[in-house]
Amino acid sequence: MTEYLTPQILSAERMEMAQCLYFVPSQVKPNIVEDPEDGVMEGCVEDSYDAKQILLKSMIAEVGEENIQEVWKITDMRPENKKHIYFVVIIDSISYLCSCMSNISRSIIYRHYFRIMMTSQVAGFQIQMIPSRWYIDNQKDKDAAAETCCFVNTEAAQNFSGVVFTPNPSTVPTTVTNALRCAAKKKVKYGEVWGLARQAAQLSVELDSHNEMVGWLKQFIIRHKEIIITRNQELMERSEVQVDDNKENELQQVENPLVSRRKGRPGTKRFKSSTEKKSCAKYTCKTCGQAGHNSARCQNR
Repeated sequence: MTEYLTPQILSAERMEMAQCLYFVPSQVKPNIVEDPEDGVMEGCVEDSYDAKQILLKSMIAEVGEENIQEVWKITDMRPENKKHIYFVVIIDSISYLCSCMSNISRSIIYRHYFRIMMTSQVAGFQIQMIPSRWYIDNQKDKDAAAETCCFVNTEAAQNFSGVVFTPNPSTVPTTVTNALRCAAKKKVKYGEVWGLARQAAQLSVELDSHNEMVGWLKQFIIRHKEIIITRNQELMERSEVQVDDNKENELQQVENPLVSRRKGRPGTKRFKSSTEKKSCAKYTCKTCGQAGHNSARCQNR
């Protein structure tokens, strides 16, 4: 790094190496279920700079599950950052994607990957993983692919000794897909807008025209809040229509009839069917002993 990188980028990489010790890696399977509450970053970018920018399933869809060698889950051991959970997809020794998307948005090796290098049997480092625009002038035209790939894990160093690596296009900032570029550019857009806003605020204060700028900002906020409210209402109406359509398509379920319990002991006799013969009661007279009547109606009494 010292031979290739400018002093500012070299200092930034050394800072990332020092920060990597705050994280705990654990290897997981690609089909791991992500916690819905630990979703993509919401709110202001500056309030959650290290938050996750993209979901694991989106990264796997971009590079293809068949091309993935390892998937790592990274957690922060610091109490104030325990809610931040990251996933790192290792494609080969010099190609990876992290859910923080810093290797795309900032074009440097981020702390999460440095921490995985200490444990992984695949992950390594080669200078071509960092874009040539961060090189010093006399190294920009040099072939960085010929440089040796470095490994922290001794087993990985033995397995990939002498292998020439080429970065996967899905992990290179200049050839990354639109889906990954959109996820990574949120920070870049925020920084560009915030830089212009600071410059405009400084000029408005110096020229005593801050009231004009405040009016613009208020109109902008009100107009875009109305757009968001209208968009949310349209989404809710569409969801309600879909729910109604689903209810119409569903088969109506016939429920059991209501049964009211009567007072007293329930009957124990069986109800006979219409085909069964009803047995008639046979009376025997105690006076004459003949069948068909009883003693109260006996004519011989």
